[in-house]
Amino acid sequence: MNPSFDKLKENIFSTNYSRWRNIISTSLLAFACLGVVGSFIYLYVTNSGLSCYKGFLIFSIIWLAAELILIVYLFLWSNIPRFARDVIKINIAFANIWFGLFIFSLKGCVE
Repeated sequence: MNPSFDKLKENIFSTNYSRWRNIISTSLLAFACLGVVGSFIYLYVTNSGLSCYKGFLIFSIIWLAAELILIVYLFLWSNIPRFARDVIKINIAFANIWFGLFIFSLKGCVE
């Protein structure tokens, strides 16, 4: 085989992670998740025009719990190959972007 291919394959399937990289990426992902959901919870509590979105509030809390559980799993266990870990982190980041766009595109309720 090609030596560069072997090195690439070794890096992709590696489970060795820098402790600081793991701490920083976990902190940033958790902050992003808490920021999006926390913003919606704050808006829901302070704005009476969003009272009809109680279901979305419950969904966002479940969403936050699921993301935080996954982030803790990624932080604590190092048996996940690098490519899978990176794809999971990218999916969490993009999911937060889309969830934030969806939540903040909601119109106020007509009461």
